[in-house]
Amino acid sequence: MSRLDIKDFFTPFDKNGIELPLVHNKDDLLYSQILFLDNHSDINFFDSADIAIIGVPEDRNSENKGCSNAPDEIRKELFKLYTPSKVNIADLGNLKQGKNVNDTYFALAEIVFECFKNETAVIILGGSKDLIVPVCKAYEKGKKRFNLCVIDSVFNLSTNPDLISPENYLSHILNKNKKIFSYTNIGFQTYYNSPEEINLIKTEYEAVRLGIARTDLFGNEPFIRDADFVALNAGSIKMTDAPGYSYPSVHGFYGEEMCQMAKYAGLSDQVSAFGLFEINPEFDNRNQTSALGAQIIWHFIESFYKRKNELDETIIKTYKQFLVNVENVSDKLVFYKSPKTNRWWVEVPYHIKNKEKVYLLSCTKDDYIKAGNNEIPERWWKFFQKLN
Repeated sequence: MSRLDIKDFFTPFDKNGIELPLVHNKDDLLYSQILFLDNHSDINFFDSADIAIIGVPEDRNSENKGCSNAPDEIRKELFKLYTPSKVNIADLGNLKQGKNVNDTYFALAEIVFECFKNETAVIILGGSKDLIVPVCKAYEKGKKRFNLCVIDSVFNLSTNPDLISPENYLSHILNKNKKIFSYTNIGFQTYYNSPEEINLIKTEYEAVRLGIARTDLFGNEPFIRDADFVALNAGSIKMTDAPGYSYPSVHGFYGEEMCQMAKYAGLSDQVSAFGLFEINPEFDNRNQTSALGAQIIWHFIESFYKRKNELDETIIKTYKQFLVNVENVSDKLVFYKSPKTNRWWVEVPYHIKNKEKVYLLSCTKDDYIKAGNNEIPERWWKFFQKLN
């Protein structure tokens, strides 16, 4: 990050405000293991970090006023947790608010893009979920297409071409971002979304209804594994587990289910940004939601350091192949299973410039079994149509 002086962009987090638990060895807490930005940090202070934590206290375009206070409240709960393993994490502090929201969006996109160039993954502590737009903008600044996965109860497809808000942020991404390849929603609740929106998303992209997502939690893993950016919104969690939100939901994911999906994101070799949005301390009960947010982040960090380096297609193609004949598919479906993690992939063939290519799509063993029963996996068919 040598071209930007991050001290111009950030306000350091004051870790002295954390009420640490009475433990024998505070060196084992994240409090002692994180590298914090301070007034003495040089311009390259986190260049070697694996993960950068970025707080974004921004909610000016949101009706969920008060969620801008969440980053520090989450930190106060996170840094008093025990370190899951040896970590190399830098906390950049809180991004300074711009004169207007667009200035904040611009600065966030620039900072996240610099982290990507530095091959540093980012954890974004929001703030409102319209901040997903500038994070996606950081991907757009790069050369590769990217996949977005959002865990939320609503799609946020309201239209307003001039103002980005939590109610319409997804429209801005899907209609204006030139590099987005796929979008997946996990946990939408039908009664919160219009039939037209549901039909659009399920036709053009991917969406998993809350009941299905909870019944088969592991079935969400391939969607998360294929994502570059995973965003979790507090409104998708049951209000009994996460009351700290201006419009809490009676139904939603349990806290431990959210932690499990954070683990899937951490284990993915592809996920380079992980965001937590919409927690509002003003509505919280004894820091319950902030504490849950901290544990969600903790599970991402723990799994991040257990990655198995299976992103490289040349590695995956050394795994054992499973060939399946399926009616109405000209070539056999080619599945791969990892001997390290038991995770599965399937080849999706396509042509580009008269050359035959394959896209390795994450899947489950159930997809392999369905193919063996002469049933084309729905996700395979959707990506086949997208690519051809």
